[in-house]
Amino acid sequence: MGKQSPKKGHSEYLSTWEDAMRFGLMDGRPHSEISIKTYVYYANWFLGRYGEISLETLKKALLAIPTEHYAKRLKMYQSVTSLAKILIEEQVLEKSYLMEAKKFRPRRHLPEKKHSVDQKSLEKLLEACQNPLEKLIVILLSQTGLRVSEAASLKLEDLDFEEKVLTVRLAKWGKTRRVGLQNKVVEVIQAYLDVRSKTEEEWLFINRNGNRMDRFGVRNRLDRIGKRADVKVTPHALRRAFVTLNANKGRPLVMLQIACGHNDIATTRSYCMTTEDETIEAMRAWE
Repeated sequence: MGKQSPKKGHSEYLSTWEDAMRFGLMDGRPHSEISIKTYVYYANWFLGRYGEISLETLKKALLAIPTEHYAKRLKMYQSVTSLAKILIEEQVLEKSYLMEAKKFRPRRHLPEKKHSVDQKSLEKLLEACQNPLEKLIVILLSQTGLRVSEAASLKLEDLDFEEKVLTVRLAKWGKTRRVGLQNKVVEVIQAYLDVRSKTEEEWLFINRNGNRMDRFGVRNRLDRIGKRADVKVTPHALRRAFVTLNANKGRPLVMLQIACGHNDIATTRSYCMTTEDETIEAMRAWE
């Protein structure tokens, strides 16, 4: 979807909507800056093409996105619905809109594709790394369980080597949490900092030009590493690997939940992708 400028009308309430998300006036919880940016992107595209929110324009927007792109269709629906709540509050949209729009909510019609990385594949990825930055990306995501957006939002001030703690400030729903760092993670971060470009940038990850590397930059770099290693990998696959590998080592699931920043431990459990062969191998040693 190309970026388009919103037309007048409902677009006049975009700033009010952004403030409502940022300060928790939508559902009592402040949205993260990443979520706000995503929602605003979809809303801008929607208003730029259709001008205003209505059942008909919502239907057209969803029809413009292939059904197999479930996540994109859901984000479109959620963004438009969220903005609609503000328009209803401002009395420029009928209250009935939300109820009637529910029938257009995208439903997943194909099983969710889940992918993880086993220990051997993780080792192959590390062998394929060509510099300290690439090694840091693989190690940080697989050993801390951070979301790629959280990793890309890390600043140098978020690292405490003395306490071996990393502070995640731009987590989902605007939460802040702390994550413990193993010695090998600290060593990899320090090795990267030793060769990191001299720049005034406060962000941990920077590109070859000395500018901040966003989540798409981190994702693209990981994709290149995966192709070199002949391993299918995504940032979320490494997040699942963090849960799976540590669960297999007997680490308490509740601790993995806290590390990942999940509200519900059931979500953490769903990340655990232990295979039947791994289960059989473990069972052989049971007494």
